[in-house]
Amino acid sequence: MYSFTKPKQKPLLLEDTKLWLVFIFISLSLYILFGVFLSLKAYIFKKDTDTFQKEIINLNAKLTNIQKQKTFILKEKTLYEDIMVKNSLLKQSINNLLDLIPDPITLSSCEFDKNRLVLYGITPSKDIYNILMLPPLESIFNETKTYFYQMPNGWYRFKSENYLKSKQ
Repeated sequence: MYSFTKPKQKPLLLEDTKLWLVFIFISLSLYILFGVFLSLKAYIFKKDTDTFQKEIINLNAKLTNIQKQKTFILKEKTLYEDIMVKNSLLKQSINNLLDLIPDPITLSSCEFDKNRLVLYGITPSKDIYNILMLPPLESIFNETKTYFYQMPNGWYRFKSENYLKSKQ
């Protein structure tokens, strides 16, 4: 058989098929790159999560330490306030005691305990002490004992022991 046209060689792949194959290859490449990108992001995210977990544990330890310090400071503050209140009351009590001392009587020393007050001083006579000093002391304390020692000039040295009954 004879043909009027010269035969042409047929390509193995047609132009349309080549175009489709290029698009399929590009699509697969993009899918693979996107998968690799997601894997890298997941790895970085996991690494960051581990770092943040360690940081959370570290911060929780610091928070616990700060809470302990806060508790200690609050205890110290309470103790300080208690001491300040006691000191203020003691100061007020001393001022009240010194206001209680009449002019003719001179105190040389005083000793304080929790439930006891001991006064040492000089008085012109026992009567002045018993009239001016003893009634206020008896009104404050449950038990009062006074000892007098006469001095060569006629005045008296005294020791007054005053007790509060403890509440038990």
